[in-house]
Amino acid sequence: MGKVRSQANAGILDRGGQGRSLLAADTRAVCKAEATLSRLAKYNLIMPPSSPLLHKWQTNELLTAIQTGELDPREFVLENIAETQVKHKWSRSFFIIGGNAGHYRGHSVVGDGMEWSYEVYSWQTVMTRFSRWVSEVKNDLETPDLWAELRKEAELLRGAYTEAGDNAPFTLPEQEEIERRLRELESQVAQTCTLRGPEVEDLHAKIDYLVEAARRVGRIDWLNLFVGAIACYLIAGIPPEPARCIFQALGKCLQVIGHFFGQGFPELPMSGL
Repeated sequence: MGKVRSQANAGILDRGGQGRSLLAADTRAVCKAEATLSRLAKYNLIMPPSSPLLHKWQTNELLTAIQTGELDPREFVLENIAETQVKHKWSRSFFIIGGNAGHYRGHSVVGDGMEWSYEVYSWQTVMTRFSRWVSEVKNDLETPDLWAELRKEAELLRGAYTEAGDNAPFTLPEQEEIERRLRELESQVAQTCTLRGPEVEDLHAKIDYLVEAARRVGRIDWLNLFVGAIACYLIAGIPPEPARCIFQALGKCLQVIGHFFGQGFPELPMSGL
């Protein structure tokens, strides 16, 4: 019995020794890991978690500047980590603040414009630049894209009138009235819209083409030619203001000849222009 007890005690001591050995090994591994992390941190090979660049009172000033610029802060997104970015949700405009207190660096974009960099040495100067950026964003948002509107209106015009009536040829009286109305359109545009010599000549050629086409194609085919020719003329190189003037004139012309197509044409929606 004593011999069995001695063997049991020896086993317990042996297992205890193994436990202490494992504990010592774990401790050495932890120490080694801590030493490795310390060396990495010393040589900037690891970075601590980023903290916000700006304080709350500074981000509040950014929001106040947006409100002062008569824009809705809810239309902007703020990210404030290692650097601060204010981005407009519905456009490409953004303003980035980087660097650190006393030496700020960043860049900004307004709409589809160029990217501009800056480097300043006070928060007050940052706010001056930010307020100017807000003003430019507001101006960009309120400036209509006349070319985009012209393309949109041309497509609406084409889509709205393709269902008009049948494709029967124009009668001789209808052909004569179409020519008279188109010549009136040409004269009105020349007198009221600011066009250069080549633009006037190009418009005259388009009118001649449409007058001739009315004698040989069906009315729906002619309507498609009319919309296509005028739309291409406007989009090809006419400045926005004369293009708006011409578009309004052709809308009135279509209203006058609308009965040739089995329906009256409504006034073109030019609110965007």
